[in-house]
Amino acid sequence: MKRFVVFLISGFVIASCADKGQKLYEGQEKLSKGLELYKKGEYKKAREELKNAIFKSQGLTPDQIMEARFALADSYYNREEYIDAIVEFEEFIALFPTSPKVPEALYKLAMSYLFVSPDYKRDMTYVNKAQEKAEEIISSYPNSKYVKATKEILKKVNEIKAKHTLYIAETYEKYGKPYSASVYYREAYTNYKDYIEKDYVAYKLAYNLVNAENQYVREINELRQKIKELDKKINEEKDLESKNILINRKAILEQELNVYLTRIEESKQRAKEIIENFPKAFPDSKYLAEVKNLEKSSNLQKLLRKIDIFN
Repeated sequence: MKRFVVFLISGFVIASCADKGQKLYEGQEKLSKGLELYKKGEYKKAREELKNAIFKSQGLTPDQIMEARFALADSYYNREEYIDAIVEFEEFIALFPTSPKVPEALYKLAMSYLFVSPDYKRDMTYVNKAQEKAEEIISSYPNSKYVKATKEILKKVNEIKAKHTLYIAETYEKYGKPYSASVYYREAYTNYKDYIEKDYVAYKLAYNLVNAENQYVREINELRQKIKELDKKINEEKDLESKNILINRKAILEQELNVYLTRIEESKQRAKEIIENFPKAFPDSKYLAEVKNLEKSSNLQKLLRKIDIFN
């Protein structure tokens, strides 16, 4: 009986070792086959072998796993399957942050984010991700051969974000929100000077600043009416505590009203400076006549405060 038990255990051990050896051999074989297919450009076949080598087999060294994971990510990238490429390149960088392949992985990751990003009218999450990865290359790997190409990515990012910012500005303007529009026109002029038609944006900024009060007519009228009603109640109220509550409420409404009025006043002050500087900044602009009309149609002569938009 003892001999039978020893024989049985020995059989299990031998079988286990044989199975382990088989898995080790399979891992090396699948890696070798996957890399061979990858180098030939047969990316779809390569990725299946590489996935089997990485996830289903044993016996790969850390360097081999690193090589396999990069080849897998790059196989997705070369087949223009960018969502899968993003997942794999992100995983590669997380697992092997000191790999010499990281700059290339970051570059292709940035490109993948750009490729899957929607048009400029929609969410900028992927565009921002592309910018983040590109900036990481320039800051962390300034001597990398990918720096030059990365700068082109950043140019593309800025082009998209400039269009996106102007799209928001024009949408606010279209729906009668000139102050909100001016915020985005100013952002476009300040942050994306090299990617916009500057005289057009300056003109649009001035136009919306001049008309900023139109956005708040209803709110201002409602606040003034409420304040007027509160004044009447305050005068009629005999109880001191109740009167103080009404006075405090009025103060809050007056503060809110003052925010709107100050915003309008400052907007016109900013518009004045833009209008005054426009002919010098853009002497050949086709918007010169429109800018002069803005000056005539708005009460800007009395506004003296300067801004520095053209610097």
